Amino acid sequence: MTQPSTSFSTPPATIPVTDTPDWTVLAARLRHSLISQAASWAITAYMASEPAGENDAEAPAATPAGVSGEEKAEADAGRTTPLADAARSSAHSDSWDIDDLLDQIEAEADVAMGAFADALPPVPEEATAPRKMYRLRPEAALAVVRVAKTFGSAEAMVRALGAPGAVTLITTADPALDEHVIRLIEHLAQPHTLWPRGAAIPVVLTAEKAWSTKPGASEPAVAALSGSLRLALDTRRPAVVIAPAARTAPKTLKVLQPETIALAPLDRGILTQLLVDAYPEAEKPGTALSALPTDAPVARLTHGDLLLALRWPDPKRAVTTLAAALAPEETQTGPGLAAFPLPDEVRAPLEQLVEDLRAWKAGEIPWRDVSRGLLLAGPPGTGKTELARLVAREAGIEVIAGSVATWQARGERASGLVRAMADDFAKAASLAPCVIFIDELDAVGSRDRRDHNASWTEYVVGAFLEALDGYAGQEGVVAMAATNHVERVDPALRRPGRFDRILTLRHPTPDQMPQVLRWQMWPDLQDADLTAVAAQAMGMSGADVAGLVRAARATARRARRPLSVKDLSAALNELRPPMGDALRWQVAVHEAGHAVVGVATGIAKPRLLALQGDGGVTHAERHVIHQRRAELEAALAVDMAGRAAELLVFGQVSAGAGGGADSDLARATAMAVAMEAAWGLGDRLTWCGDPETIAPRLRLDPPLAARVEDHLRRAEDRALRIMQAQRPVLEEIATALCDKGMLTGPALDELMAQVRPEPAQPTQGERAQEIPTEADRTRLEGERDAERSAPYQPLDRAS
Repeated sequence: MTQPSTSFSTPPATIPVTDTPDWTVLAARLRHSLISQAASWAITAYMASEPAGENDAEAPAATPAGVSGEEKAEADAGRTTPLADAARSSAHSDSWDIDDLLDQIEAEADVAMGAFADALPPVPEEATAPRKMYRLRPEAALAVVRVAKTFGSAEAMVRALGAPGAVTLITTADPALDEHVIRLIEHLAQPHTLWPRGAAIPVVLTAEKAWSTKPGASEPAVAALSGSLRLALDTRRPAVVIAPAARTAPKTLKVLQPETIALAPLDRGILTQLLVDAYPEAEKPGTALSALPTDAPVARLTHGDLLLALRWPDPKRAVTTLAAALAPEETQTGPGLAAFPLPDEVRAPLEQLVEDLRAWKAGEIPWRDVSRGLLLAGPPGTGKTELARLVAREAGIEVIAGSVATWQARGERASGLVRAMADDFAKAASLAPCVIFIDELDAVGSRDRRDHNASWTEYVVGAFLEALDGYAGQEGVVAMAATNHVERVDPALRRPGRFDRILTLRHPTPDQMPQVLRWQMWPDLQDADLTAVAAQAMGMSGADVAGLVRAARATARRARRPLSVKDLSAALNELRPPMGDALRWQVAVHEAGHAVVGVATGIAKPRLLALQGDGGVTHAERHVIHQRRAELEAALAVDMAGRAAELLVFGQVSAGAGGGADSDLARATAMAVAMEAAWGLGDRLTWCGDPETIAPRLRLDPPLAARVEDHLRRAEDRALRIMQAQRPVLEEIATALCDKGMLTGPALDELMAQVRPEPAQPTQGERAQEIPTEADRTRLEGERDAERSAPYQPLDRAS
């Protein structure tokens, strides 16, 4: 049986040393040192299919080009066994790779087999045998060439990293490469490699291991140093700190006055050397790069991309894989940012950001003039995440998405979460220009909340603030975020310089709903009349509409025909079954009440009234201009008008005015609370906090709750008086809405023209004398009962 032979791959001699740039000589020496000493973290074995050569069995490692025989002898003299080297490297790894261990055992077995070579039967000369070759792992190879390109020569590297007492910060722009750079520097900083005997051996560590305190801690800089770094300073040893970017290192690093060295980015020259090292048996493997476009952004390649490419035995196929990794994602043919339904106050800042990014890329404006720090706030399903993708797409840049949930999944403890967070920011820096998008920003927490998780929140928020501050000035990195609860975001995150621009997204308005439907249906039904479907879908979020379109398309596919408007209506009827006659009339009266009081007070102009399967909706343009008490009280009356209309027509109210945080009662209560405890428009001038934080205190503050209740009662009474005076108009509007299901445009305007303005309201001083007593309330209830028993009766729509 043919025995496989083992040899170490050698750099090809196709490029003479005299014609090779200096840094490639250093790269060859580093590579030879790692392979000859069997550094388990850096090398891997593979089987070569070429015939075994005569010299393969003579030496396990050959001298690379540019390495003298004296240097080789010196390296061989200091060579250790693979398992011994593995034992040393285990200090840098939490777990063993079983494949690495088996490779090491096999390598030692090969050495032992060499001692019995004479006892083995000879192999016929014409036979071929696979050879076990050793080469650098892609991540180790990338670390080698980038370090070599950065320093150029061993002497320059020793001068830069070996000066006693010096602190050097090396930035990699790739957090996944940090550990390999550390291992490489620790390996070469030994007397038996390239490090001169007697030269100071540097202490090498990551930025996060250089500090013993939590992010945001206020301890003195020296007290915050880790033990290993302080020991290096005490003994005047050089220290090398590795970080993805200078801004990821703690601010206290400045006190050490480090020399910052950025590793040379990956370029075509470095990529050529990687191919030469990876395919020593191929003839001029670097020529395969001719298939790669000259403008390909090779600096964006990661060691993961290299791993996927270099797994192929053919350099041409490897380059093809690299080209695929560098190719931009398939251009989306769907509508862009201009077609996405947005209110003008949200669209303008987003379009400005896109214009600024394009101008910066073209060199027309400096980075300091680029707008950034956008926080998208609003309920779920309003398109916050989609907007981040659209901005990046319109600007022609990439987007990195992260969240507390994804960071937590990559690390069980807070330290792991912070490390994953820093990795994403570092990745964004390496891909600049780039958008880093943080979803569910409120999950980061707020330090204003004091609970049992306070220490965890302070740690995470502090780390996140450091990351934002570090990248606020990072050219090409734009930070965007989204939240459903902006009030839960730490105030420090909302100050100028961070997320200082808050853009609020809401559910689609009547004008936007047809656009939302067309956006989700693209490219189908772009010219169809969607007015009726849009009215029926009012109240749905963008995500709800997307689900509706999927259901309609499924119906059309089952019928083997194109999508139609009828499919959308059928899907809507399934999601929102039609209401019964009695409930339909009740909802119509409720929505008509909002419309009548809005027009009578002059505070709102209805744009659409619609009945849906699960209720009704009124969209109106409100005119609260000066935020004065009279305007806000009129707005309260509009919010309470639906409930008052039910009371007038049916003699009792339903739960339709209450429910969730977007219900009539919730909005009215929040406004009344703000008037009393935040805006100084109630019976007290004391400011008690933000409106969002005061509402939960109502049940604990009876006097405040009583004043808020008075606001709501007065608003309901006002709405009731308006509709009592115009009851026939109220019922005419309700009847039209009940029959048609939707009122908008000229038909709605014609009905609203019948509503008379309410009589002038008393001034605030006169109103202060009219605060109703318990006797007044009893009298008002009696008047309501008398009104209900009046000869005029509403249409019996329930029958």
